[in-house]
Amino acid sequence: MDSKYSNIFWHQGIKIFEEGLLSTERGRLRIDHLENDVTKALLNLFQHCSSKVFKAFLQLINIADSPETFEFDFQPTDSSKYRQKNNRIMLSIVSDSTQVKSHASYSVEQSRPDACFFNKYTSVLIEAKTQSPLIKEQVQNHIKHYLGTATKERTLTWESISEKFKSVSTALLPSDKFLVFQFCEFLELIGIAEFHGFSSSDFSMLGSIMTSTEEDYLDFKRMLHRKIEKFMSLLHAEVKQSISFKNNQWKVMQVSAKSPVVWSAIYFYDEVTNIHVNHYPNIDFMFTEHGMELAVNGEIQSSLKMILSRVREFPDKFYSIAQKLDGFVFSFFYKFQYCPRNNFIWNHIPGFPREMNAISAKEIIDKKRGVEKDWSDTKHTLVYQMKSGRARHSSGRVFKDTEIKFAKKQNRQPNYAIRIEKSYPVAEVAKLDKHKIIKFFKNEISLLGDCIKFIIQ
Repeated sequence: MDSKYSNIFWHQGIKIFEEGLLSTERGRLRIDHLENDVTKALLNLFQHCSSKVFKAFLQLINIADSPETFEFDFQPTDSSKYRQKNNRIMLSIVSDSTQVKSHASYSVEQSRPDACFFNKYTSVLIEAKTQSPLIKEQVQNHIKHYLGTATKERTLTWESISEKFKSVSTALLPSDKFLVFQFCEFLELIGIAEFHGFSSSDFSMLGSIMTSTEEDYLDFKRMLHRKIEKFMSLLHAEVKQSISFKNNQWKVMQVSAKSPVVWSAIYFYDEVTNIHVNHYPNIDFMFTEHGMELAVNGEIQSSLKMILSRVREFPDKFYSIAQKLDGFVFSFFYKFQYCPRNNFIWNHIPGFPREMNAISAKEIIDKKRGVEKDWSDTKHTLVYQMKSGRARHSSGRVFKDTEIKFAKKQNRQPNYAIRIEKSYPVAEVAKLDKHKIIKFFKNEISLLGDCIKFIIQ
């Protein structure tokens, strides 16, 4: 059974929704329900645990009042009793990735906050966001209707709350420790906890594409994407100076249920920041059910041409660099398009991958010429394999007749892709915590430093 079903706070209605849902009334309602559920889980934690847990939370917003003196309201409607307190705080709880926006047209006259806790002296109104943006006008409406003037504003992240709870968990009774662990795990399940590394279940779920419903698979993918985004943000902060010879930024692919693979990349650009992520060869991560791959990746004409031209023009320099890349292999693919845009079958050119310390520039160029010489036969064989089901879509399904017809007409000459890559099995990745995995891949990227400069500079 998937571990999420064992979590006492998680239930079937908890989903990580696609961003497009924010544009529809039905979508906003579903996201509101998720945010209500998370807020209620937080209040349940305070009510069922000892005061140590709530005290830790109060410390985050610098409230010294005794935790035992507070009462709690969920989705309060009384607009008068909280404004009577001497100390009034409007608290926004968001995730690290929550956007803060202003909507001049926001016109809810009677806004309803998510929760409030209060005693004789203090009232703290809560607006919680897990996925939707924090709207400035909504916060101001809450203040206007429930707290009045002289209200202090505070912001916390779910990530910081999770870390605070974990820091006090060792001093808790077993029952409290269990509830705190379940709540922190719940935040992780919906992608709003601190990044602590990847688990083996992250990878095994990628292989469930044929056995999960599309909704469940997309829900898992969105959670994994959030985790990868946090990983990439931390890693990029560590490596960006070492690759500062050209502007660089990171990106994670859009969520899709069509592939059992997720990629992220550190990509390079000149002055135009909206350049295609693959225009230059990039530093690419692939996440599959078998683990992770790190690569210097070239897969469209511009990046591929850059790699091949450097290899052809400076074969000795390439050989010298390749000798130092122990553990990396040179993967050379031909790509077979079966739909418009980026829909390709990737097949290794016979003889590849090859260990980097055993490859030469001449072999790469000769193999490319061989593929072009035999392309008609290669194309004929692959189209037959698609028809017979021996070659399948990456999701595991057979190819459609329209895809086979497109492939037969479209691939008049071969397309290529090159990856200078290294694989890391699930067991190796899953044992690395937050600090170890960032340090590990920082070191691995540093090994590729000379290779990246050679190709891109």
